Amino acid sequence: MAKENDSIRRSIPRHPITSLRSCTLGVITSSRLEWKDHIARIVDLSITGVGIESSEMIVPGFVWFKKSVGGHKYGVLTWCKSSGDRYRAGINFVTLSRDEEQYVQEQVKQVKPHTPLHDPRRIIKAMIESLKRPQD
Repeated sequence: MAKENDSIRRSIPRHPITSLRSCTLGVITSSRLEWKDHIARIVDLSITGVGIESSEMIVPGFVWFKKSVGGHKYGVLTWCKSSGDRYRAGINFVTLSRDEEQYVQEQVKQVKPHTPLHDPRRIIKAMIESLKRPQD
C-alpha cells in the first residue's frame, strides 16, 4: 500500500521553485509532542504539499506555517532525510475546521519553543481528522 500511495503522490505534478523562497514553520513533533521553530527553503510545490530543504534535521509532526505556503497554513511533515550537507523534507497540506484552527492558534500563542505542549491530544486529533477528510 505504501508504494501505491507513493506512486499516486508522485503522479501529482510538483513545480520546482526557482527563486529563493524560505518559510518559517513550527513543528509539533510526533515523537516528543513539543513545539520547535524552523526556517527552511521551499524547493518544490504541488496542490497536495511542499518540499523543503533545511540545514538541520526536522522531526516529523504537525506543521504550522507562519505565512501561508501555496494558500495553506497547516500540514504534516511526513519525512526528512539527509541530502548532502542539507536535509530534504516533505509536508502534506491539511485543512482544519474553524474550531480546530482557532485552537491551534491559541496554543501557538501560549507555547514556548522546545517545550512540551500542555494538551497536544486535541491538536493530534484535529490533524488525524483532517487527514481523513477529502482535500480540495
